Amino acid sequence: MKEKVTLVDMEEETISLIDDEGNEKDYEVVIRFDIEDKEYVLLSEDEESDDVYAFLITEDEEGQVLMQVEDEAEFALVAEAYDELMDEMDEEDDDEGKTE
Repeated sequence: MKEKVTLVDMEEETISLIDDEGNEKDYEVVIRFDIEDKEYVLLSEDEESDDVYAFLITEDEEGQVLMQVEDEAEFALVAEAYDELMDEMDEEDDDEGKTE
């Protein structure tokens, strides 16, 4: 059975992340979406980069926290959900482009 996937936000935004050594780096938000009751975000270094990083968005006492998805099974679930969303968006774009 497939997990329910809901598109949350497709706005273009940038997130700054600070690594363990205190270095700050900006990442572009590729997409944010929910799988069941968990929210994920995919980040890229820039538009031309093929590298995409998956993060689980969680809350702690300081606010929202991004936890990188490192579990292979969870990453596969996120990748499948992303592919499904992109397929649905492509189908919607194809339907809008058709003339009757």
